Amino acid sequence: MGKLKQFALGGMPLLILGAALFLSGLGLTEQNLQEDRQAGVAAQKTVEALVEYVPERKLHPAPSPVTEEEIVVTENRVLSVQTIDGRDYVGILKIPALSLELPVQTPYVYESLKISPCLFAGDPYHNNMVICAHNYRTHFGRVKNLEPGDSLFFVAMDGEYFQYKVLELEILDPLAEAEMLEPRSWDLTLFTCTIDGEYRLTVRCERVVQVKEATLT
Repeated sequence: MGKLKQFALGGMPLLILGAALFLSGLGLTEQNLQEDRQAGVAAQKTVEALVEYVPERKLHPAPSPVTEEEIVVTENRVLSVQTIDGRDYVGILKIPALSLELPVQTPYVYESLKISPCLFAGDPYHNNMVICAHNYRTHFGRVKNLEPGDSLFFVAMDGEYFQYKVLELEILDPLAEAEMLEPRSWDLTLFTCTIDGEYRLTVRCERVVQVKEATLT
């Protein structure tokens, strides 16, 4: 009995430590879920505000994708910016397959990703746009479920919209910025962290010539 009592007493610190770690993990999970919910609410409110500046009746499809020879025609075009609550936005990213409409903020600042996706590089006029976001479920956490052929739309603040389709998904090293920005036939790239934070989940898309009608919330 004495040995059992000694064993029980000796195991108490481990039990207490285990319980503390378990509770800490629960607290961290709840904090992450709360951040996710807040990010979703913030994004939705911003989209609703941006829509006021881009009335649906003014939406119009962008011209067909430009060729390398025609690129000089659009080289001076820049995305219009609309300021909401002190933050600048260049448009709205619509992903019908995930029932998502997200504001796209500029410039890219890591802290800003808690509010919305950010324009990481490029623009739709030169067919080299890269958008990044946290892997919140309400932001890019579900882009892993996209499939080749799924449609996406980017609506600029002047009402011009661009349609894309998913070509492929790939996993990149977090330091592979050159690969992320490589000038291949990727007209649009979305990326976010994998769940473990070790890699970057990347969605590669191309412009669609025959566009469908885009609508906003």
